[in-house]
Amino acid sequence: MTQPSMERVLRQRLAPERLQPYIVAAGSPRAAIRLYQWNVEVSGASYEALHVVEVVLRNSLHDQLSLLHAKRNGVGSWLDSPFAELTDRARADIVTARQRAREGLARKQSPPARGAALRAIKPTDGDVVAQLGFGFWRYLLATRYTHTLWLDALRHAFPHLTPQAVSHVEGPVQRLHLLRNRIAHLEPVFGSNLALSLQDMTTLLGYACPRTQAWFGATRAPRLKAALAARPAPKR
Repeated sequence: MTQPSMERVLRQRLAPERLQPYIVAAGSPRAAIRLYQWNVEVSGASYEALHVVEVVLRNSLHDQLSLLHAKRNGVGSWLDSPFAELTDRARADIVTARQRAREGLARKQSPPARGAALRAIKPTDGDVVAQLGFGFWRYLLATRYTHTLWLDALRHAFPHLTPQAVSHVEGPVQRLHLLRNRIAHLEPVFGSNLALSLQDMTTLLGYACPRTQAWFGATRAPRLKAALAARPAPKR
């Protein structure tokens, strides 16, 4: 019995409707498979780079919000007593993140002890921050906070940004958030401006910490650059 070609197998397993955008872009089913493979590779390289940027961004913003909270209140955490300036959605995100952090810590307990642990565990700030999605931090950098949290705290997360205008970080963060969501939902990114995405990542890291930017450029950016350079030739 003749075995079907790998191209035919992949066309069946990937589903025609999912492969169709690749066929349109690449010009043929065979070229579409190559483009799909490249899309997987470049998505992985982009996500790896985004990982660094997201962690640096959220930690930098968290540090500044913690300092502002200490200045205003003296004790406690901004996550326990969210700033009045925050939107209802942001406050709800913090509540959800705290619950997820609590559940994650409870799962580390033996099954009989999980119920009691879930009620008793108090997650650290770090536990909660790790559960706040990229979107939470993106919207903290919206222009609605220009005259409040940005001036009072968040601009200090980017000490090398000149001039310190929120618009210079809002755009890059918004674009990277959209890219991250596309990758997380396994959507095609071959039509995205990934060279600009890499530039956005590098720029944001430079605003926050030039030494981290240099490390990123030497260790994480090369894989993404190599993936970008390996894109299959477009249809003629």
